[in-house]
This record gives sequence, structure tokens and C-alpha cells, in this order.
Amino acid sequence: MINSFNGIRHHRCGGFGLLSVVVFATLCLTSCDDDSDSPDMKPATTMSLTVNGEHYEINLTGKTDTINLRTLTVEFPSHFTVDNPQSFPDLTIGGKEAPDGDCYLMVDKISHLHHIDIVYTDASKVGKIHKVVLNTLHKRVPPIVTKGNATSKGDFYLSFVYLRLIEKVDNKGRLLYYRFEPLDNFGDGNTGWWDFKKHHADNGNTYYSYHEPDSKFASLVMSGFNPGKRIIMDEKYNKIKEIQLMAADGVEEGSPVDGHDFYMYTPHHYIVSSYIKKTSTKDKDIYAAYLQEVKNGRVVFDWWSTNHTEMEDWVDPIFTESEPDLKDYVHYNSIDILPDGNWLCSFRHSSSVVKIDRVGGTGNFLWRVAGADNDGSYSFHGQHYVRYHKEDGTVSIFNNGNDTRHTQLLRLSVNVDDGTVSGSDVLHNDGYFTQACGALVFSDKNTIAGWGIPGNNDDCRRLLTEYDQSGTEIFSISWPADSKVDSFFGSYRCVKCE
Repeated sequence: MINSFNGIRHHRCGGFGLLSVVVFATLCLTSCDDDSDSPDMKPATTMSLTVNGEHYEINLTGKTDTINLRTLTVEFPSHFTVDNPQSFPDLTIGGKEAPDGDCYLMVDKISHLHHIDIVYTDASKVGKIHKVVLNTLHKRVPPIVTKGNATSKGDFYLSFVYLRLIEKVDNKGRLLYYRFEPLDNFGDGNTGWWDFKKHHADNGNTYYSYHEPDSKFASLVMSGFNPGKRIIMDEKYNKIKEIQLMAADGVEEGSPVDGHDFYMYTPHHYIVSSYIKKTSTKDKDIYAAYLQEVKNGRVVFDWWSTNHTEMEDWVDPIFTESEPDLKDYVHYNSIDILPDGNWLCSFRHSSSVVKIDRVGGTGNFLWRVAGADNDGSYSFHGQHYVRYHKEDGTVSIFNNGNDTRHTQLLRLSVNVDDGTVSGSDVLHNDGYFTQACGALVFSDKNTIAGWGIPGNNDDCRRLLTEYDQSGTEIFSISWPADSKVDSFFGSYRCVKCE
């Protein structure tokens, strides 16, 4: 069978397309009450349905109607509610009777071949059985192909640069959860949901979050800046909070945050980022990287790149060659918290990893590891997803390799007190090129690479790979081999979270 998604042509095979168990229900209807033959009674024309907080208004044709769900999970029972049950005296959802329109249903699989039936009669008592078919996976969600079995702890969290799609996949390639909003057009004005991940908060609870664009700020969109809000969800993917910037010196309340990274202690204590237009020391318009830490509704610390004028001279020539008037001159893209409480940040356009003084409150650079202009045994250009590993004192870097067009999974031995680099290790470099985005994660000594935006259209189907301790590929997620994909289908981050 052939399906299409925004110009992609693909066979429903492999990956989740193989999940072919179909949920269906049949219903034996009882006779109508004698007092139901009122001449004013009319057949129901709509069904108002809510599934896990997502609302659907279904126009009923009196035949079999089909809709596409936009979110679902197999991890716990999903909540289905028909909001106008009075129109349907006989109603089942997935085989479960729902006389008041409400039921919880455990869904066993999510795929293009798996559906749930709502079977009903309407209040006109016409004596006919009608059905609404719910596609568990929205037909416009492109299928992914998984290969092998991952062995490390955790699940995979996928987000995309232009697709408003987040997915959670287990070690065997089973889709555990997704949320989707179809877009008719791609482009900078229609960016995706970014940075989907899991949080183990300081309060002992589990949360999830992702970045969602805000159409109010579409005029601020530029390459690499996705102005919007951070969505916080509870352990059952219910939205509980939306976060934007709080008022501070030079910042208006409700200004958009960016989606490059988000650090959360609790839903009330977190670090967000943004880009704000400023004038440089060289009297040209630039976009300052701005970081804001909020605790219990108050800004407790913020940081501006424009307060550190030396950064204007750090720009990697690789980026000014392609864009001489580089307004996004630092391009912040990741943050981690070091054991001493200070910040470890990555600045892509300066090919720099820095330690920022958060504990002392100065915001000064305590050290800088430069990938572009050092004379050591390592280099990195245009890096993403810098993380510190306290178990061995190393710093991992997803080195996009915009100089060589060969992406590396890089690990540096760094003294976090003074920034001295005593060694480096290239964990993987097979010639694949990721022009931007990407992530590098370790779990149970396995290495997990989320491949980001591909740099070569003839080799661009990778989404994620897990390697064992010997460097052997044991699991992968990719687009199907017969799909027509390009950089518009690049992932933002594909990561593994325990």
C-alpha cells in the first residue's frame, strides 16, 4: 500500500507500519423505547470527542466516519470522552460500553494500520448502527524504520526541525507516545516542535517538555531562532504549564523563549534562552544570546552575550564566509550544570565551549575551550549538545564538523576548574555530515547519536543510532529507504532519556 506525506512517497512497511493488530468492536443494540418516536427527534450530525485532552469535532455522515488522532500513548489507559453523549443512547469505545460518554482504554499499539472503533446509534432511534474509526497514528505522520534492539536503559525522544511531531520510542522500536500537528507548508515561518525530553525533577517527580512555536512572534523567526514557549507536561503527558520570558532589565514580560535547550530543576525553577536584537560595539545590529534563570516566579539570574564584548571576535570564519554580516554571532545552543553549580554552555558560531560563573553571580567566563583556533590534538566546528560527565570528568560534544563536513562524536578530558584539555577521543566518524543540530548521549556505556539536519541530500535518512561499547551499531531509527527526504525532514534532537 502506498501512502503520501507532503511529497514523500513511501510504502507502509517496516517500523511501526508492521504493527497490524486492529482494535475493533461490535455492538448488539436493544429495541428503542416506546416514547422515542417524537417527530422532533433528529439524527445526530456531530460528535464532540476529547482524547487525552485533545479535542475533535466530528461531522457525522450517517455512514462510517474516519478521523486521525493527534496524540496517543500505550503506556497507560487513554481517556476518551464523548462530550455530547445524550445524542448517542448506545455507545461503545474500543469495545467498552460508555453510556455517559466517558471511558479509559488501554491501547496496545500505535500505527497506521491500527484503529479504534466508536460504535453508536443516535437519539433519533433510526435503528441503524454507525461507526467512527479513529486512526491511532495520524495518516500524515511519516513512518520511521527501526533496526535492531537497543540495550541501554531508557527510551528515545524524537523531535524535528520542521515537523510539529514529538515521538517516544522504546528499545525495540515500539512507538510509546506521540503528539502531532499537521502543517501544510514547511519553511522558517512554519517551524517544528523542538527538544522533546524527560526530566527527573528535584521534587522527585517526572516531567516531559518540548518547545512550541508561538505564532504571535512569527516576525522574529530567523535561521536558528524558533520563538515560542516551553510546554511542560506531567508524567502522563498532560500539559500543566507554558513558559515564556519573565520581565527583567531589557526584557518584556511574555517575550518568546527559544527552543535550543531547557534546563529544569522543577517546573518552578528552570533556565530558558532567547535571542534579543541589540547594537554591537561595532555599531551593527546583532542578536544577543540571552539566558534567564527563574525560581518561584522571580528572575534570580540572567546573562547577556552583549555584556562580553570579546565574543564578537570569537566568530568562527566558517560561518562568516557563508554569511558575512552574521547577526546571530554566537548562537547559543546548549547548557549543562557543572558539579560546582556553574554553567557549561555551547556557542555554535564561535565554535566555543565555556564555563560561566553562575555561583559568583558575575556571569564572567571562567574558561573557554575553543574548537576552531586551538593548536592541540582536537578541533570542533559548529558543535551541539555539550554535556559534562562527572563519572570520568569528560565533556561530550556533538561535533557537526562544519569545516571538514564529517561529523564526529567527540569526547574531551577537561579539567573543569581551569578548562585544561588533557585528552580527546573521537568515538565515531564514518563520513556522515550533519550540518546543524544533533545530540550525543551515553547510557550504560553505550553511545547514542541523534543525527540532526543532514548536510548531504544523497545520504540523509539517519535519525538516531545506538552503538555498544565496542562501537558496533546495534539499533537505528531512520526514514524508509524509498522516502524522498531532504534537510526539511532533519531531526532537531533525538536523544535517549532514562
